[in-house]
Amino acid sequence: MNSNRNHIAGRAITFILLIFWFFYPELTQWEPIIGVWMVLQGVVIYFQKRRIEKLEFSPAISLAHGYVNNFLEPAISELLQKNGSANLDFKVYIPSELEELSDQQIERMKLQIQSKGYQLNQIKLKRKTGRPHDILTVEKQEGSVSYFDFPRTLLSLQSYIDYKVASSRNESTDSKKQVLGNKLIEAFNKEVRRLIEKKNLTDAVSFAEKSLSF
Repeated sequence: MNSNRNHIAGRAITFILLIFWFFYPELTQWEPIIGVWMVLQGVVIYFQKRRIEKLEFSPAISLAHGYVNNFLEPAISELLQKNGSANLDFKVYIPSELEELSDQQIERMKLQIQSKGYQLNQIKLKRKTGRPHDILTVEKQEGSVSYFDFPRTLLSLQSYIDYKVASSRNESTDSKKQVLGNKLIEAFNKEVRRLIEKKNLTDAVSFAEKSLSF
């Protein structure tokens, strides 16, 4: 609402300046005044758009903080203590679309990993902090274990996407949902990576995509 009012006010001031320039050209040098005003208006519009984008992506950023602070960092601490080693390979799967985190697609990806000669097991972490969470172990050679997690917390964004985009079943609406979903995943991905770097977890955490390369 405020951005619309500011936009209308900006156009009104521009119109008034042009009227004065037209009827009173000798009053002052209108060209530089109008030029400076147009530049300022452009700067204001740019920052308004940035603010709107931050608000739009805030759910994904909040999920990223919850995922790292409440699950990933405590999980890594527990696994390091359990293994008695400073070396850890924890992979986080980053989907290109939210549908990749459905039960069916995750099961197919598990089969794909196994087809490459890896053995999969599921373990439950017994953490003192954070919510209970199962993670996968991926092992090809005995003693060489990687840990793997699908951040299914991203699926909670679906209701937000439905709210932001009209729910009528047509191609245009489905396309808008996919575009917004992809942007939210990217915002989540960037914030998770930023937090991992901030917390000095880059040696322990890496990322996997649909190719599932290990």
